[in-house]
Amino acid sequence: MKCLAALIPAVLVASPVVDGKQEFRAPNGLRVIVKEQHERSILRVCLLSAWDPTGLSTEQREHALRLRTILSHCGAGGLSRPVLERRLAERGIRVEVEGTEDSLDWTMLADSQDQEDAFELLGHLVFRPSLGDDLGPAGESVAPEVWFRASLGFPAPGLGILGLGMAERFALHRWLVRPEQSVLVIQGDLSLAQARQLVMLHLGTWSPSSANPEAGGLVPVPQSIPSLAAGAWVGSPSPGGDAQQRAAHIAMAILLEKISREETHGDLVFEAARPGGDAGPCLFGIRSGPEPERRLQVFLENLRTKGFGATDLAYVRRTWEAERRALALHPKDQMYAEARVALKGDPGRHLMALTLEEVNTALRSRLAPESLRWLVRGVSSK
Repeated sequence: MKCLAALIPAVLVASPVVDGKQEFRAPNGLRVIVKEQHERSILRVCLLSAWDPTGLSTEQREHALRLRTILSHCGAGGLSRPVLERRLAERGIRVEVEGTEDSLDWTMLADSQDQEDAFELLGHLVFRPSLGDDLGPAGESVAPEVWFRASLGFPAPGLGILGLGMAERFALHRWLVRPEQSVLVIQGDLSLAQARQLVMLHLGTWSPSSANPEAGGLVPVPQSIPSLAAGAWVGSPSPGGDAQQRAAHIAMAILLEKISREETHGDLVFEAARPGGDAGPCLFGIRSGPEPERRLQVFLENLRTKGFGATDLAYVRRTWEAERRALALHPKDQMYAEARVALKGDPGRHLMALTLEEVNTALRSRLAPESLRWLVRGVSSK
């Protein structure tokens, strides 16, 4: 490996080891967490860029989800997608790109002997993507529920890149994917010194962006939602906020998941997203039958009025603790959760101290009529 000691400024000084982790911050603002594990020649990497979804308009939420689709299929670093995939395959490097309404993440698995190639390709993928100049627009046959899910902030795999020109793609990418609002978690067979060299060589030229939607960085592209033949959908976007504010909404989501699994609701379906275990959007729908809008209104009002009880709060705490323990069995999920905590704060300690009133307040707030968006026979309230 090239020796870059002379190029690494004094700011790249590691913090003391805490829980087996060492940290440093690069000059461009990128926070780096290193966990040395030398038992096997494996390198795991998770780079997470996150933002506050409450600062995005409905159109920008949709665009952020489309960006994930583009990044999963475009080339990078001057390499076409086929060439890029061939290089990854030749080195046995696995890369996945995932996205939610408030983050994009790149996870990588490689042999530690190929760490130079792995980080070079990671740099290309993160901040030198072609953004799909060879990709055509998506078809017009996207289901209306998919558009609606995207407007709330749910992952929507069926949503393509329709309506996003190249200028909008580059502006959106530069505004959302920024080093100062990103964290890189590195785990495996490499030292702290090697990690610092790799970051400086392959991610050190990734520069912060001053672009913002008000300054012309983003141009909203209004999209008309296709007509809905039958049924009705209603949802609430992510609440955002700090770790303490999100804790009550996480508890509410856990309980909605429980209700969805354990109770019979006929043709009513609902879900509450928890990206990385965090607070996310919620969605309720009835696909068919008479008076779907009225039935949804009755269900939501009953849910708001009934609220949750003490046994529900105890269930939330047990579920949260079990999920945290299970993370140890899934290294990829564990790194992603750790990256979210590093950027967004840890809602777990607040969740364990929640009161029942705080959880019910979150429920009433999220399901209040003024907080909901509706899709009924093609009519969307954004």
